[in-house]
Amino acid sequence: MNLNYKTVLMFFAHPDDETLAAGATMARLAREGCRVHVAIPNTGVHSRRNVLDEATREAAIRELHTDCRNALAILGVRESDIELGEFADNESDRHTRLELIHWLEEIIGRVKPEAIFTHHRFCTNIDHQYCHEAAVVATRPAPTCHIPLFCGEVPSSTGYLKPVQWEPNLYVDVEERDVELKIRAMQAFKGEARPDPHPRSPEVLKALAKVRGSEGGFFFAEAFMIQKTFA
Repeated sequence: MNLNYKTVLMFFAHPDDETLAAGATMARLAREGCRVHVAIPNTGVHSRRNVLDEATREAAIRELHTDCRNALAILGVRESDIELGEFADNESDRHTRLELIHWLEEIIGRVKPEAIFTHHRFCTNIDHQYCHEAAVVATRPAPTCHIPLFCGEVPSSTGYLKPVQWEPNLYVDVEERDVELKIRAMQAFKGEARPDPHPRSPEVLKALAKVRGSEGGFFFAEAFMIQKTFA
């Protein structure tokens, strides 16, 4: 299959998930003329309310959102194409799935993506699981709706739920420059980037791209699971 899309939507729970799972793919798509939209429903900060007062949390959210916009700019995403929600961090179960589905459906209706990338079903984080389920429902096939859905891996989350139910069957061929842009974008998340040997470190991210590339017969790749596609 090819990735000759004109418009795609990246739907990931927290700021940095989209970069970790599909940063190099976004860079490639943007380089090839695709318009990449990003929708992030969860704040990425509220779960720390046990150690942060409200004012500090709000400041942390603003800083994280700024980092997110800066990171996505590196990958070629326009600021106007970024949607940042206010769903609770690591507490998606405080909301109904329907709330998240409606939030996503409204964005799909406006963006009209030709494909959506989201989380893997068995990712450890509950917010990731809710995003996956919402994406499956919001893209249910109909005579007027045939949106391919692809599920990515988030280093530092997807592989923690053992045994890992992660079996990629789609390998996106990316260039080394795309991987370098992904790493630069991840470093823009000042509070989320980590040093080697953490899964979010530059060294491990590049090594993972190399491993996924070798699995797909490429020099570098990002891997996904096909949830559904149409021909």
